[in-house]
Amino acid sequence: MKKLFLILLVTSLPALALDYNISITLNPKEKKISGTETITWQNTTDTATDVLPLHLYMNGFSNNRSVFAMESGGKHRGNRMDVKEVKGFGYCKISALQLNGEDAMSAFHYISDLPNPESLGVFWKDEISKRIRPDRTIGIVRLSKPLAPGESITLKITFETKFPRVFARTGYWKSFFMGGQWFPKIAVFQGEKGWNCHLFHYRSEFFADFAHYTVALTVPKNYVVGATGYLKSETTAENTKTLTFAVDNVHDFAWTAWDHWKVATDNWKHVKLYLPYPPGHEGTVQRQMEALKAALSGYAELCGEDYPYKKFTLVDPPMQASGAGGMEYPMLVTGMFPSPLTPVGVRIPETVIVHEFGHNYFYGMLASNEFENAWMDEGMNSFGTAYAMERHYKYDLDFPFLKMDGFDEARIGYGSYKGPDFPGKAAWEFSPAGGGYSNLSYNKPTIYFRTLENMLGKEKFLQIFHTYFAKYKFRHPTPENFLGVVKETAGDQAEDFVRRMLYTRDKIDYAVTKAVSRQTPPFLGLKNFKAAPVDKKKTKDKKNFQNTIIVENRGDFQYPVSIEVRLKDGSTKSFTWDGKNGWHRFEFDSTSAMKMAIIDPKRVYACDVSLKNNAITLEPQTGSSMTKLAIFVSQLVQLVFNISSLSI
Repeated sequence: MKKLFLILLVTSLPALALDYNISITLNPKEKKISGTETITWQNTTDTATDVLPLHLYMNGFSNNRSVFAMESGGKHRGNRMDVKEVKGFGYCKISALQLNGEDAMSAFHYISDLPNPESLGVFWKDEISKRIRPDRTIGIVRLSKPLAPGESITLKITFETKFPRVFARTGYWKSFFMGGQWFPKIAVFQGEKGWNCHLFHYRSEFFADFAHYTVALTVPKNYVVGATGYLKSETTAENTKTLTFAVDNVHDFAWTAWDHWKVATDNWKHVKLYLPYPPGHEGTVQRQMEALKAALSGYAELCGEDYPYKKFTLVDPPMQASGAGGMEYPMLVTGMFPSPLTPVGVRIPETVIVHEFGHNYFYGMLASNEFENAWMDEGMNSFGTAYAMERHYKYDLDFPFLKMDGFDEARIGYGSYKGPDFPGKAAWEFSPAGGGYSNLSYNKPTIYFRTLENMLGKEKFLQIFHTYFAKYKFRHPTPENFLGVVKETAGDQAEDFVRRMLYTRDKIDYAVTKAVSRQTPPFLGLKNFKAAPVDKKKTKDKKNFQNTIIVENRGDFQYPVSIEVRLKDGSTKSFTWDGKNGWHRFEFDSTSAMKMAIIDPKRVYACDVSLKNNAITLEPQTGSSMTKLAIFVSQLVQLVFNISSLSI
């Protein structure tokens, strides 16, 4: 069965039109790699091109005036870009270039050196500004004649990459190296739309074509290496060794090398698991492997297919290199396990591992454009993280006095957002103030997808993700592709719900605004215009209560919602409201006083922006203890947000 699945996977993949053959040598003392790269690229569109753009991401760390440095302020997840001395910077420098065997170095230019970069049709207009001038994260190769549809071209590049001190997913710390975005990478050609090749922005990740990679990495003999791909050969020289890795159908290649790595191994079905970890972290191995297996199982259930590759590497960076943690690459991710003493009830390290692995489905195999649609990876994957964590652990924070899952955390984060943006924007278009990118790319889709699951039922909801993954894996889907699957699988209302989530600020906010329970008084006054005598015997009968509840729809969606009333004798009473006309009054009599009124008691609408107005309790709470707990919870939740928003 496993062999049949792998055969079907291979036969269903698009043909590869891109090949990388890279050979590099690591110089630990100079913090550099140098070598050659041969790229063979075929124009599979029906449009000719006369330029070949190359991403040179490492140049985002070459000075404090790059677009990345300017947008980030030199900060990333609490780490700072080292600008005090030259060795803190990084770069990727091309020193020689050939096209089909002919010297073409004179045809290569950094984008910042061109007088009219707008004319190339490479950028969105709003990316072009004076900020581009010191930025060298894109290089342009001008062709002597247009490359026609169906034709291929071969680039041979000699390059040198200097690593920065570890920062924003890549770099070095002492003899430790994390090789992320380290080589010249060709952009994505989209035919009549031109090249999709954006600057290296702070709030953005990556987009590239699937390719075959062969990478030969020469390192000192005592170094241990983890990498994308499968180890094909290992040869040794006097003081070095060369490890050659190869793999098909990935769109990036990452590696790590260190002379202090310890390595644990395990298995999940057909997948060999590798865990390079630092000395002293032996006590974390079991927790990390358990989290990785939970991720493999959880995402297989969510997306409908097992992870197809035969190898996966989880890197546990040393704490002094924490800037390399919490990042995804094909077949390899970096986690973040602060200490073996991390309490079992604090599953933030597990959440990071599950989240980064999950990217291998949405970023790795679906490979949507993170420059322009971050939610298609970060949002879907954040839902997947909460789904897989809930499935295996139930709670991310698990203490007798506090239990929270990923959906709770996402709802609290999104509920705090008051800004003007919505998820369906390019990464650099979000306002830099107010947490819009993280809340809208991560948190909002998480709780809206949970709401959709609650509305449709789990089986129908999973059918959406199963269909989407089966139809678009390895094909770079767009938002409209996903919306089309939602519509054909679950109907117009579901598609409208997701579309409004993506492209509007519409929200759900149901509230109980009034709840009154009064004992029914004996009848006094006139009856049939005559004085009515008071029957003292009847006033001593069982008490009756008149109850009034006012509910409001303070949001923008008009969906049916349930209301539950809890009475002091333990009984309950339920109502349903269609959510229309802004508000509604419910009145009823009972033989017991009302204790509490709750709207949406089952939390179907997980994306309700304010749960504090979802209930009214007619009995007082203990003030001081509740206040102290609320303060503690808010501080702990803030810690979770700071650590778990790791792909920003």
